[in-house]
Amino acid sequence: MPSLDPSDLASLFSQPSSSTSLTSYLQSLSSTSPLPEPEIKSYPDTIYHNYYSLGLSLAFHPAKGLDSIDIYNPLPHPQPKRANQKPSPVYSSPPEIILRFPTDSISLPPKKEGEKPLSIPRQTTFKLLPNSTGRDLVSHFGEPTRKGSGGWTGLWLEWFSVDLKAKEGEVKVGIMVELRDPGANELLTEEGRKKGMGGVWERASRWEWSNIKFFKVDQ
Repeated sequence: MPSLDPSDLASLFSQPSSSTSLTSYLQSLSSTSPLPEPEIKSYPDTIYHNYYSLGLSLAFHPAKGLDSIDIYNPLPHPQPKRANQKPSPVYSSPPEIILRFPTDSISLPPKKEGEKPLSIPRQTTFKLLPNSTGRDLVSHFGEPTRKGSGGWTGLWLEWFSVDLKAKEGEVKVGIMVELRDPGANELLTEEGRKKGMGGVWERASRWEWSNIKFFKVDQ
């Protein structure tokens, strides 16, 4: 199974869609050759190249090149379509995502003003699995730079800059993750029944990711 190391993306950001290095990288993630043609959707400020068979979408800025890449975590059992509903493209399972960190600990902000930041251990390698949760992400990336909810995105977490170990040295990438609200199914799990509903962010710590975006860090 192909694997994706997000540290490799740092050198591809700002590349145009015609870049041979970008095409070669995408080909390395594909189990078929030649690389499938993407569905292209153009908007005034962004052009999307959707590779449904690879489980990902690339966003290009007309003047600045590759700006971000979204990777989707499809539902194991998609919702049945309604009668007369127009079929829509479905993203396949993405390549295996493996992140490597330069340190074996992260700092968390102090719980009270005046206290020292907390340092907690972490594994230096994190394999993002289909069932990885919000808690798993925070325990590896640290507290998000910002988070929010509402609108079409649902609940999301964002880290403006995450240090990753690369083949040569270290790189920084931005990461944004949307979490999948399980709805009524949440309390059907044993953990859900024990903990009850709780506040939305407490609940979200148990939710799986629905898509993850890696984006260019402004230097």
